[in-house]
Amino acid sequence: MNTFFSRFPSSFRVILCGLISVTAFVTSGSTQDNVRVNTTLSVDRFMQQFVNDGKANESIKAWRIQIITTDDRREMEAAKSTFSAMYPGMNLEWKHVAPYYQVRVGYFENKNKLMPFLLELKKTFPSATPVYDHVSKRALVSN
Repeated sequence: MNTFFSRFPSSFRVILCGLISVTAFVTSGSTQDNVRVNTTLSVDRFMQQFVNDGKANESIKAWRIQIITTDDRREMEAAKSTFSAMYPGMNLEWKHVAPYYQVRVGYFENKNKLMPFLLELKKTFPSATPVYDHVSKRALVSN
């Protein structure tokens, strides 16, 4: 998995995780409301870069379920309405990747979390498959 942290050597990641753990322990174990943790300039720069990277990327990768892929728009519309009737309020998006129409539903953190829902969907949509997709952060927040 290619993440922001994978750009750094493993020894740096271990040190950073240790620093974050100690900081969290000091912060959570304190009885005072105004605990201040002093950090080095390099940690401050690293955290600022992390925040900037997060703001710059408009999308993240997430698992979704593609319930149908078809070249018939009417079939795609029928699948959308069937799904919406079965699961009102659940996220549904369609896109046209010529010559096919694709309907994707849900957002899942990992593949294990989507499997129970996928098995349920396969009863109605036998061609449903998990897909790893770019998902808009705004879409995740709004749902």
